[in-house]
Amino acid sequence: MKSCIIAGLLAIAASASTSGADFSYFVGATIPDGDLDGYQNSQTLSGLSGAITDVNVTLNLSGGFNGDYYAYVTHNGVTAILLNRVGRSTSSAVGYPDAGYGPGLSGESFTLDDQAAQDVHFYRSLSYTLNASLQLTGQWQPDGRAIDPLSSGATFVTAGRSGMLSVFDGVDPNGGWSLFVADVSSGGEGTLAGWGLQITTVPEPCTSALGSCGSAIVLFCRRAMKK
Repeated sequence: MKSCIIAGLLAIAASASTSGADFSYFVGATIPDGDLDGYQNSQTLSGLSGAITDVNVTLNLSGGFNGDYYAYVTHNGVTAILLNRVGRSTSSAVGYPDAGYGPGLSGESFTLDDQAAQDVHFYRSLSYTLNASLQLTGQWQPDGRAIDPLSSGATFVTAGRSGMLSVFDGVDPNGGWSLFVADVSSGGEGTLAGWGLQITTVPEPCTSALGSCGSAIVLFCRRAMKK
């Protein structure tokens, strides 16, 4: 009987389908130079069903210096750290000098994705590509370092990565989403051209469907036991 129930539950799980939705927002806002107050852009989502199983964020941020930027996204009281003084370390107090994050030469978006292969914080020690505007391109893991952006370089090296995008898993996707970007060190002004969200959810099975599946499991198990 136990094996029958397990088989039935696996069948229910297999029948659940994921759904994905992409959202892109044009902003065109200047990021105040050397200002911890930064800039915030907020958007509201509605009509999505089920709980979040994956979130990716796209960015088009030009100019300034990558080692100056601190960026995070917040939803439903939860925050993921996208960028935190990228390149800042024991050997570099200022971080990387490249001029933003943006689309590749073929037009693909710069994407922060927990499932990407490499940590964006140390991209210059890895294989990376800049576009003609000297923006970093490609898919990268978010920084995830939930520490003060004014922390010492050594702190960035040893910091844990508790602010990954997986913090949104299981959360209702509907409601307000806010992107915050700050240029925390003076010396170059940047522009947030736009950003986006890629959200995957798994709808919860309806009560009637669960009831039907449950009845089918019982019938199946009874027949199996008679054989």
